[in-house]
Amino acid sequence: MHGDQDPVFPLDHGQALAAAIPGARLTVVPGMGHNFFSPGLPERIAGLIQL
Repeated sequence: MHGDQDPVFPLDHGQALAAAIPGARLTVVPGMGHNFFSPGLPERIAGLIQL
């Protein structure tokens, strides 16, 4: 999972990381920055997290 507004690690970093991890799937979250503290964001992304 990677935000398309991350100022610390731009989206191309997330894409490269996902490509380097076998079996990884990248989900881009529109409007998300580098953290998960935006109001309503935890609920919005909860279904994307799989253990």
